Amino acid sequence: MRPTWKNVYNWGDTEKPIDKTIEHHIEFLKKALHIEGLSQDHSLNANAHTEVRLAKRSRISRQQLKDLIRIVGSDNVQIDDFSRAKHAAGKYYGDIVRLRMQKEILPPDAVIYPREESDIVKLIRYCNTKHIAVVPWGAGSSVTRALEATKGGVALDLTRHYNAVLKLNAENSTVTVEAGILGPALEKYLNDKGYTCGHFPQSFEFSTVGGWLAARGAGQASTGYGRIEDIVVGVRAVTPAGIIDAGNYPAASVGGDIRHFIMGSEGTLGVITEVTLRIRKYNEANARMQSFMFPSFEAAVETMRLMMQSQVMPPHFFRISDPEETENALGMKGKDKGMTGALLNMLGFKKGGRSILYAIFEGEKAQTKLGAKTLNALARKNKGRSLGTYATRKWLEQRYSSAYMRDPMMDAGIRIDTLETAVHYDRLIELWRAVREYIKRDGETICLTHISHTYETGANLYFIFASPMQGKNELAQFEKFHKGIIDTFLAHGGTISHHHGVGRLGARLLPKQHSAATLVAWRALKKALDPKGIMNPGALIF
Repeated sequence: MRPTWKNVYNWGDTEKPIDKTIEHHIEFLKKALHIEGLSQDHSLNANAHTEVRLAKRSRISRQQLKDLIRIVGSDNVQIDDFSRAKHAAGKYYGDIVRLRMQKEILPPDAVIYPREESDIVKLIRYCNTKHIAVVPWGAGSSVTRALEATKGGVALDLTRHYNAVLKLNAENSTVTVEAGILGPALEKYLNDKGYTCGHFPQSFEFSTVGGWLAARGAGQASTGYGRIEDIVVGVRAVTPAGIIDAGNYPAASVGGDIRHFIMGSEGTLGVITEVTLRIRKYNEANARMQSFMFPSFEAAVETMRLMMQSQVMPPHFFRISDPEETENALGMKGKDKGMTGALLNMLGFKKGGRSILYAIFEGEKAQTKLGAKTLNALARKNKGRSLGTYATRKWLEQRYSSAYMRDPMMDAGIRIDTLETAVHYDRLIELWRAVREYIKRDGETICLTHISHTYETGANLYFIFASPMQGKNELAQFEKFHKGIIDTFLAHGGTISHHHGVGRLGARLLPKQHSAATLVAWRALKKALDPKGIMNPGALIF
């Protein structure tokens, strides 16, 4: 890989060519946003192919470098500018703007690749003694500014060596893995044995099991399989105070459960090293796909709510596109015109109101049959019309490749980012309308919204917003706009974050999400496990 800025900030496999579908989507969005050609100020792409040079030099002393090499070997300590830049930020839009502008970059002083847990124990002990900050690293797909090395120090990257499957226990239906294993590697291993992990975040291809826990994530099939905290059985973590080894029982009543402090801690308490997960038998042939068109978003949401509260097994994958996202999907495929468009309007599915619902049931045939039958009846009750399997199959074809759209969109002068929240059903439509109204006030803006995780009591709302970039003022203008969206979440009963974590983006609002006593307890735990404050300083409330 060439040590260029493009290979620092681009998503995923940076050598992967842009396919024609993505090019088509970008042209569609440029027309929708009235963008002709490239942005007026194209400086945000000017340095893409130049070699990485960091203004901040590594502050690791010669003696410290020797000590670190003594622990993990010379091949596993890197202080070159490219490696440090690669570990300076995640994939939040503001991160990418900073890297493109080479502005306000906060790199670690060194990148270290531990080989085994004993390396991690020695490294944490050494860094604690020397007051060196430590930022635990997986695949770097965080979108919350959780990975910035605000005090320099070391990035502890677990992906190179610490990524093995340690044990599959078929009798207990569990798998134990090292925390640096990537999603696709784990899923392939399990599929070959007839199982699935059930956890598929949008970042699945470029995220690790340890990262899933650290951000307290959810995946595209979490409605059926559960969020990561529902899947985790046991966890090991190395902290400055020692090793935490918790769980690994089917259930227990032995006081508080520290696993729930480790999950969502975003590297501020220690390094997650080993995880035991529940796994499920997987038979793809039993899966039942469905999709429906509804005359309104409200009707689709009501169908989803009734399904979740029906006491029938819900779809594992359950999703609704709001009217603007639906129109965007239809328009990109040319389905909003001609015979298809005329038929939809004739049937009462009017442009600006119609919404698509997607579902996949997995498991035993009898269960998937009952689930599909129940959802079909509820959809008909709310004036939904079956689209067969087409819409769901088409969505699955692009569920990971769509992440590759952002970099070429930014090259074309288009800003695009996402934010998500969770809200109870009784305020869901209110929040959806309020956030859309706020986003639309920003001028020429596209706002695509979907529900991709739902529960008996409420659901998430995931907002994708795109607009023309603002040239040299892009970063300041965007971050002000971004903060306003989160403020709107809270004003209408939503959470700061549903499954992306908090990082440094939402930290200012944590006192509004938690009571004062909760924050006191949280800080006390931080003081007990990390008294010198070396673990990811500046993230969350620390």
